[in-house]
Amino acid sequence: MKDELDLVGMLSEEEKKVERIRLRSISPNDGKYAKAVDPLRQYLSEEAQWLGCAHVQYILLETSVEFGRGTEKNVREMKEAMKKIDPLNMKLIERKVTHHDQLAVIEEIGRYVSPETKALLHPGTTSYDILDTARSHLYKRAWNEVMRPQVGRVIDKICDLGETYIDVVQVGRTHLQNTSPVIFGGEMAKYAARLAGRIEFADMVFDDLRGKVSGIVGTGAGIEMIFGNDAEEFERRALEKLNLKPDKTATQVVQKERLADVGHALVTLDAVLADFANDMRILYSSSINEVVSRDSSRRLGGSSTDAAKDNPINYENIAGKYSIVESGMRVLYEMIRTDLQRDLRGSVQARYEPENMMAEVYESFVRAEKVLDKLSINTDKMEENLIPVRNLPSEAMVTILKGENFIHPEYGLPHEFVRNMSIKSKREKRKLIDVCMEDEYFKDAFGSMSENKQRILNGEIEGYTGFARKRALENIRYARKVINE
Repeated sequence: MKDELDLVGMLSEEEKKVERIRLRSISPNDGKYAKAVDPLRQYLSEEAQWLGCAHVQYILLETSVEFGRGTEKNVREMKEAMKKIDPLNMKLIERKVTHHDQLAVIEEIGRYVSPETKALLHPGTTSYDILDTARSHLYKRAWNEVMRPQVGRVIDKICDLGETYIDVVQVGRTHLQNTSPVIFGGEMAKYAARLAGRIEFADMVFDDLRGKVSGIVGTGAGIEMIFGNDAEEFERRALEKLNLKPDKTATQVVQKERLADVGHALVTLDAVLADFANDMRILYSSSINEVVSRDSSRRLGGSSTDAAKDNPINYENIAGKYSIVESGMRVLYEMIRTDLQRDLRGSVQARYEPENMMAEVYESFVRAEKVLDKLSINTDKMEENLIPVRNLPSEAMVTILKGENFIHPEYGLPHEFVRNMSIKSKREKRKLIDVCMEDEYFKDAFGSMSENKQRILNGEIEGYTGFARKRALENIRYARKVINE
């Protein structure tokens, strides 16, 4: 009889190897959530950095030929070598032969090119001309090619919710207490616009990441020994091919303020998503029940003990990840500091951030896209939850009476009048308007109000949403414009 729980037996030998490696990993992103972050591996993994460093060496050689050092034959050799080099072999060369990462890159390339071509590599540069430049190039591509499109897909789905439910009225909640209404579509549109604003900021800071080709202490002296007075132009031209500008404040390293800016963009982007997820988690609660997940409500079993519970697992995961992302800033801030021209503290720190922050943020948005596809809005429950505000439109009454210049002979200003009437309304479990209409002074004021104000106070609270619909459409237009740029 076939064992249906023998899921390992259903994997290929290659899949088994990969999964067992992941099982032994330390980072949750490479263990539990490995599949979700796979698209970032070509930019953020150790393999990506080895290949990125080799690519920078190729760019430097290509640019060297343009400046009269070497020939097209050297470039062709290098181009062919790039198809053959093995990042794992680079790692082993570093470990067993060179004990230096960039020398290992050169040795691996040297296996496939002539001695003449190998001699042209690393022209007056130091290791962090290569590594910091490669990282800036890879981070920038990771944002533009993988992360930004994923964030855009989530925004697009939130915009869809905004458009679909733009006229659905929902009780407003401040301090987790019911108050005047909002439109559900408008609340979704606000989140879409907030995330779009974070995209624009992230675009700016990722685009401002810099590289360097200025040698061991950043003076460019070594580059000048190779290229003479063309050293600065050589740096500019080489970095331009990598879509980077030179860091003119570089020492042996590219300065890390801009990397901290990237971290800030990631933290605030994830904070907005976490805020959205937490709001959805609250609306998902048993007492509110205004949103549900179609798959989990069918499946149930979110609790190991209560088989009927339907837990908002994904929203809680997204909200919980924020503190993990935010914690990366401590590392990025510390990377700004270096002893004089360079020390090894930043080398250690750069192994962790911002790669981990980028992976966590990306995984959160992958998760968000999946749960939004399965989100259902319980409009009946929204209407049910709105009834207490229809019966007790206290904030609307205060502002309407202010607009009518209402001053009560006993209670004075509208706020005090409505407060006293609300106490009586709650105690007697009657509608606020019915209690107020027993007061002759209010009754006279009510009779002189516009028909729209009278309807609102009689419970047609959907008339009390101001410019929310107009603003929702503006926010959706803005968000869609950003994600389509």
